Amino acid sequence: MGQPARQPQAGRRRLLGLGGVLLLGGLGGCGFRPMYAGGGEAGSPQRSGPITAELAKVRVGPIPERSGQLLKRSLENHLTPTGADGLGSYELNVSTAFNVEPQGFRRDGTPSRLRYTATATWSLFDNAAPPNRLAGGMVRSLDAFNLPDQQYFAADMSREAMERRLMESLSEQIVERVAVALERRRQPSAA
Repeated sequence: MGQPARQPQAGRRRLLGLGGVLLLGGLGGCGFRPMYAGGGEAGSPQRSGPITAELAKVRVGPIPERSGQLLKRSLENHLTPTGADGLGSYELNVSTAFNVEPQGFRRDGTPSRLRYTATATWSLFDNAAPPNRLAGGMVRSLDAFNLPDQQYFAADMSREAMERRLMESLSEQIVERVAVALERRRQPSAA
């Protein structure tokens, strides 16, 4: 009795799998290709390809405060995953801003949970004199942490972990947008 119920599910899975293969095959025919396409092994964390070489040429300008240091380090790790020092053909300038709001309160009115909204405004410039702004934008990330009652060390550790997650999220978003801007610049317009 349990066997007939499984057969339709297996059929649906096969149909969905076939649809996924056809979709991916169709995307290749319309010119779709991964942004970081190249000769790397499947499943390899290392990116390769022309856009990766362009990303390695981006130098990140100074970003003030501790959170800025975390963001700069994360950006550099994403832009040059092999650790190679960029040639400096481009400069990426980033500024950050934070907003904090309490999400939960204890009976005495003190906050028990804080939510941070981190916003980063970025601009990509070339190294011409004077520099030309090639792209720019704003990215945002949200995260929160609990404030345990009278556990100051735990609250501080939670805040630091949250700050690292926020900076990593902002970094990933910025690198994606910079990669798209560099790819558009690299491709001749079809006009």
